[in-house]
This record gives sequence, C-alpha cells and structure tokens, in this order.
Amino acid sequence: CILTLLPGLRTGEGEAHIRFAYDASLPEEAYRLVCGEGGVDVFASGVAGAVFGAATLRQLLAGGGGIPYGEIEDAPRFPWRGISLDVCRHFFPVKTVKKLVDALALYKYNTLHLHLSDDQGFRVESERFPRLNFVGSFRESSAVKRGAGETQDGVPYGGYYTKAEIKDLIAYAAARGMRIIPEIDLPGHTTAMIAAYPELACDGRETKVAAGYGLKDFSAHILCAGDEKVYAFLEELIDELCELFPAPFFHLGGDEAVKTEWRKCPKCQAKIRELNLSGERALQGHMLERLRNHLTSRGKEAIIWNDGLAETTGTEFVCQHWLNTLQGGKRRTVRHLNGGGRAVMSDFFRLYFDYPYAMTPLKKTYKYRIIPRGVTGEAASRVLGGECAMWTEWVEDETKLLFNLLPRLAAAGEVFWSEPSGMSYSGFVERLPAQYRLYEEMGMPYARGMERAKGRIARLKTVRIFYKTDAYIELPRR
Repeated sequence: CILTLLPGLRTGEGEAHIRFAYDASLPEEAYRLVCGEGGVDVFASGVAGAVFGAATLRQLLAGGGGIPYGEIEDAPRFPWRGISLDVCRHFFPVKTVKKLVDALALYKYNTLHLHLSDDQGFRVESERFPRLNFVGSFRESSAVKRGAGETQDGVPYGGYYTKAEIKDLIAYAAARGMRIIPEIDLPGHTTAMIAAYPELACDGRETKVAAGYGLKDFSAHILCAGDEKVYAFLEELIDELCELFPAPFFHLGGDEAVKTEWRKCPKCQAKIRELNLSGERALQGHMLERLRNHLTSRGKEAIIWNDGLAETTGTEFVCQHWLNTLQGGKRRTVRHLNGGGRAVMSDFFRLYFDYPYAMTPLKKTYKYRIIPRGVTGEAASRVLGGECAMWTEWVEDETKLLFNLLPRLAAAGEVFWSEPSGMSYSGFVERLPAQYRLYEEMGMPYARGMERAKGRIARLKTVRIFYKTDAYIELPRR
C-alpha cells in the first residue's frame, strides 16, 4: 500500500463526500484512493477493488483524527488470500458465516473455503443422495473438552446448509469481493458418507457418523478405490455441487487417508494390479487424478492437500500445503512447485488458528514468509498465496470461533497482501487498538492482548491444558 501525502495539505475536518468511480486501467483487485478538499474518491475496475478500497478507507477512519489528504495506490501481492472453515466437526449457521465474511472483507481476503464433509458430518444439501443429509448430517454425541478432559456429551448434534442458504451465502460473499470454494474430503475422512451409504466402503458394513475427532479406529473405514460404483457416485455428487458453486475451483481433500482396509480389499488390490500401481498411495493418487479429470470436464480445477500428492497425481492439481515434517510433506510441496504445479500455503505452525495463541503466537503468524525454501526460480510465481485454517473439533460456538480468528486475520491478511519489505510487527502492534475498536463496532468477540506473547513456560502450560483438559483455556471465563 503506497500512501503519498501531498505537500501543504492537512487532515480534513467535518463532513466529506465519498465517491466510487470505475477505472478500467486498474486490475480487478487493485484500487486507487484519492483524498482532497472535495472528499474521497475510490477508483476500481470491479467489485473486489471497490470493496478493498472501502476497507482501506474504514481502516483509516478507525485510526481517528480524520483522513490525511493524499493518494493511495494499492494491489495485492498474492491472488489467493483465504481461510478454510471446517463446518463438519461443529456446524455454524449462515448468520455466523456472514459475520466471518464481513471480517474477511475488512482485511481484503478473497476466498472462503468451506470444508463440507468429514467423519463427523456432511454439511450441504444433496437432492440426488438424500441419505447424506438425514443420516450423514447428524451424530449421536460430540466429544467435548471443557475443563475435565475429553468426554462425550451425549447430545444429538447435526445440521446442513440448504441449497438456498448456500446460494444466499455465495451472493453475500461475492458482493464483498469473495468467492466460496467447496471441499468434499475423500477418500479418507468419509465416515459420515459411509454411514449414509455403507456400500461406498470396501466391506459394506454399517457404521455411524463419528462422535470423536482425530485419527481413530473409524479412520480406516474409507471409500473403496477399486469399485466403479463408488466413482459413479462421487462423479454424480461432484456434478451436483458444481451446479451449486460457481467458483472455478473444487477441493477434493486427499489428506490423512488411512489405507489399511485397502490392503485387504480384493477390489482395491485388483485395481492396483490392473493399473500396475506401486501400492495403496499410488491407488489414492489414481482416484484423485480420475476425479480431477472429471472436474476438468466440468470446467473446474481441483485442489488437494499436500499429503494427497503421489506419483500418480499430476501437476494440474493445486496443492494446498499444510503438512511440513510428517510423510515428507514440505518436500512434496516443493517438488510439486518445482515440477510445474501450483500451491496455496496453509502452514500448520503459523496459519492453523484452531490452536491457542500460546501455541501459535500472533507474531509467529505475522512473521510467516509464504514462499517455501527450496523453491527455485520462476516456480515461486506458482505459489498462489495463502489460506488460514480453522478446524472446529474444539471450537463449539461463534464466540470461540471469532476469538481464535481476531486479530489473527489481520496479521495473516497483511502477510497475504503486502510485500515483506514493507511489513513491521511493531507497526502492526501500534495499529491493533484501532482494530479492536472496529471489532467492537461490529459486535465481534476477539482476543485482546495477544500481540505480546507470554513467556515460554507459561505458554507451554497453557498448551498442555488445551490438549489435556480444557480447549477453552484462553477465553475469558464467563
């Protein structure tokens, strides 16, 4: 963001007009803001640029003392600036998601990635496969961790977005310069789908929607990769969702697929032999690649998490990086980029916001540099940008959702938008009080005072409590 103060001019006082004007010379997400005696003019070539110009104007007003006369020319460093929201472990109504969209627009995000299917629930209406909703969208209980360690609450839980709600949410986001990308996670994290349609699994045995989280005994019960009926089901489901979501991308998941059942499944083993594959990981890659080709035929591009990359997945995938050390995660991402692929960076240690501030301090997020080491030459241009991640195993309500995200969204937003040379953590901290005032005006819970991390021992104690007994340890007691 380049601010040029014009010589001899002062901060304006009293009322001033704000005008938005079309300027075809500006890129879609760029804007120009001019402040003078006649008021403020915001120039943009599209909705996104106008929204982002308005966001800057609001930030300037939040600082108090009026707006200095001058001109701002601004455009993003990265074309992909997003957040992944898990609505499966805990489901959030449209009104809450709209609050999140408002916060994202404030920091010039352009992508909301909805994680719509997992072991604990299927969260979007399907008219073609209704059992995904009246069976797969509900579970008998939920794991909770609120002071006494992990227990089951015994309370039936569920919900899903109707197609009408999704269309409304898509329109609301589009008016704020944002697209919504769906994710149907497969072949793992599919217990809810299999509970609805047991024939999708290797052995066809009946199961229930998972009430616990993480990689547990149910994690091995995944979609069969050797059964043609499974591919037909997935292609029809994908077609239905492609009709609903206009964004050019579709996320296929591909993470944490436990393949023990594939090793003893005659159909999966026959498929490995038929295709002369090296093993189960290559079979997963084949499954994802086949679905990617189907998406291509529907005019969509496919995304997978970086632990889904395999010898059988091509560079046409957009890789979403989260896994660093396990399974050679970072090496897979770097190899994908250097081989001609594209990536969105969601680094676990810096951009996973479901974890406490004691584990992922605000400064750690702000200091994140998106381009990974080992990426060579022009491959850096194929890093599309970044996404924060909000998984909701231990995020049960809107208060904790927004507490965990604010002001982290402000820090990550600067990382995604700005050149590192123009960033200063001390400057960011100085601007935070104005952000707190904005959150209060918008009626949003937030975490105050997290800009200065506690000492290492205190942080370790908080993290231990978070993991062992109380996931709400950092929230003010109600």
